[in-house]
Amino acid sequence: MRNLPSAVAAHLAAGGGMAVQMLVWLVARDRATGAPEPFGFWTGADHQVITVAGEGRTYYGAGALLEVDPVTSSTAQLSRSWQFKVSQLDPVVAEAIRTYDARLAPVEVHEWHWDPEANLPLAEPVRVIRGTVMDLAVPTPPVGQQTEAIVRIVTDAWRLTRGLPLMRSHEALQARTAGADSFRRYGNLTGVSVAWGEHSAAAGDLFSAAAAPAWTGGER
Repeated sequence: MRNLPSAVAAHLAAGGGMAVQMLVWLVARDRATGAPEPFGFWTGADHQVITVAGEGRTYYGAGALLEVDPVTSSTAQLSRSWQFKVSQLDPVVAEAIRTYDARLAPVEVHEWHWDPEANLPLAEPVRVIRGTVMDLAVPTPPVGQQTEAIVRIVTDAWRLTRGLPLMRSHEALQARTAGADSFRRYGNLTGVSVAWGEHSAAAGDLFSAAAAPAWTGGER
């Protein structure tokens, strides 16, 4: 069962009506610098600054977010796929998916509960999905039809299915030690030098008598 804010739960228990707006927050990257560039879209009628987890975020409405899949809840750690559709004609959407790089961008989806009679929100938005952009389809529609982009994301449980890498590059090891070559000193513990970001010796040299340490005695 999904945990709801106390004000929302009390409103539902009293038999009040409920309107739910969907909010999508996507953090794309600048193609030149790699700097993060956030974009927000919601199903509301206008652009609005909405407080989410104590942070003011600008969400663009007025038809920017066209359609969202239903959100389902589960207690299991399952990797789920979820998609939403945005309008290619919206200038902010066009900037997010064409000017910036949205591939593998982190995404948060929130539900915002409103009282339809008072036309006021009951509580802050509640996060229901956190995931990563996996597919971004920007088809060309027939003449006279609505143009839309389809964004498919997978939930963060997908990261649990990724295996650990067996090898790391010299650059990755340098990043772990602030640029120092701390791991190079382990390159020749067995008497055979291991290349770190350099051209290695020929295969025949590695198995020559000079490459292996001399046996000093005792039974093998």
